[in-house]
Amino acid sequence: MKTTLSVLLSLLFLLNLQTAFATHIVGGEITYRCLGNDNYEISLTVYRDCFNGQPAFDDPAIVGVYKSGTDSLFLKLNIAYNDFSNDTIPIVLNNPCLVVPPDICVHKATYKRIISLPFRPEGYTIVYQRCCRNRLIRNIPDPLNSGISFITEITGIAMQACNNSASFNSWPPVAICVHEPIDFDHSASDPDGDSLSYRLCTPLNGPDSLNSVPNPPSGPPYNELVWLDPPYNLSNLMGGDPLTIDPATGFMTGIPNTIGNYVIGVCVDEFRNDSLISITRRDFQYNVADCGSPTAAFASPDIICDTLDVHFTNLSQYALYFRWYFDWPDNLNQTSVAYSPNHSYPDTGMYTVALIAEPNTMCSDTFLFQIELKETDGSLIVTADPSDIQQGGNSQLEASFPGADIYRWVQDPDLSEINIANPIATPTQTSTYTVTAFLPNGCQKTGEVEVRVVPPPCDQPYVFFPTGFSPNGDGQNDELKLESNIASEVYWVIYNRWGEKLFEANSLEDSWDGTYKGQDQPAETYGYFLHVKCEDGNETSKKGNVTLLR
Repeated sequence: MKTTLSVLLSLLFLLNLQTAFATHIVGGEITYRCLGNDNYEISLTVYRDCFNGQPAFDDPAIVGVYKSGTDSLFLKLNIAYNDFSNDTIPIVLNNPCLVVPPDICVHKATYKRIISLPFRPEGYTIVYQRCCRNRLIRNIPDPLNSGISFITEITGIAMQACNNSASFNSWPPVAICVHEPIDFDHSASDPDGDSLSYRLCTPLNGPDSLNSVPNPPSGPPYNELVWLDPPYNLSNLMGGDPLTIDPATGFMTGIPNTIGNYVIGVCVDEFRNDSLISITRRDFQYNVADCGSPTAAFASPDIICDTLDVHFTNLSQYALYFRWYFDWPDNLNQTSVAYSPNHSYPDTGMYTVALIAEPNTMCSDTFLFQIELKETDGSLIVTADPSDIQQGGNSQLEASFPGADIYRWVQDPDLSEINIANPIATPTQTSTYTVTAFLPNGCQKTGEVEVRVVPPPCDQPYVFFPTGFSPNGDGQNDELKLESNIASEVYWVIYNRWGEKLFEANSLEDSWDGTYKGQDQPAETYGYFLHVKCEDGNETSKKGNVTLLR
């Protein structure tokens, strides 16, 4: 019973850990609004990756209120998530001709709570913490073990003035395109009319994967993220043309040159009477993707010989609709809207082919290519002498076409050369050799020839049985043995003049030493019979005489 309870508790712990360990946090911010009488509305906005990570929002979100300058927790807030409307952030690209990448999705959650904060000269620090960041982030090490801390500080000066923090007007684009300019307005609004100044800043780190949802969040101070430097740092957050932000307007520019996800931080400093009264921090993620734009392209030989039928292979990208013109601009009636069409031309000649991707739109792209249709007389003749050879033999190949000045055979180790009309082929098995003849007018002719490697006959000299042997112990020709490199099955037998069987063999390794039952047989003529089956399936049988010499 104790063991079962222990297992159940362990499973529940692992389940809770898995639920808590998110891999999707992509940014957010905390702001405050003074309502008077020491009351403040706290607004927390959190963004999550709903394509690559575990996308559950915290419900409730746990927010801590600390006495600034200390790690003394003043208040812990459990703020319920009750916005169940469509929270998907739309993907809007600056260039309408770019294609929205399919693998990017971001959701947004907003938490609000009114709290009472009695005046304190040192003020308060409000914090929300979570782990972990998106696993695809490129500009920080170990993003799966890097958390996030959203903070806002309500200073004593801000409390005395019933100040409202500045709030960013809009969230940056979910997706941006590699090699395309980033032009985004990060400006914020301040209801008190304070002076705002913008800067890039390093986002704050947070809890790790071992304590992904701290309850309560930890107190100040908070460490900044560590950049993966080189090459990334606050002066070079994404590569390419570095991000910059106008301190007066909050307008951000830059051109990324590498696909990937990047953590970015923007801070807006709020000044009143030249004194810093509040800071609003934005922690977000730029998803740099290959958006692409309609590009027209196709493949076709530039010289086409002995046919008026031409196939065009469409190589266009990021386009769905096409218009072809096969004789541009002379005959606009020769046209097609097929993806990769075939076209029959009325005659030989020079033609300009036009392909328009996404025709009749502001995003259309045109590709032009010139082809020439030609005729040639005659056919390529390819021969082999002789066409049938035995293993180890060779054959002289010959290619001929009137007017051809270059011949090129397909690379083959059996050929003596490949850039002549008449190489020598030495195949080990039946092979087909292909050659192309190149004509001065740019046309080509291709032909082929087969050289068959025929098996040797299942007979002499490939199946050799001696007519005599001398078992006299001199080390030469002392045994009678069948010799063959092509036999797969053998049988042979020796008889004396009275028809008595003296020896029988079933293997190429068997041999007769001229004895029978341990006795040397006399020097005379003996009869034999043999049957051999060769590797190609052919068989041979024969009988004859063999002479034993002493």
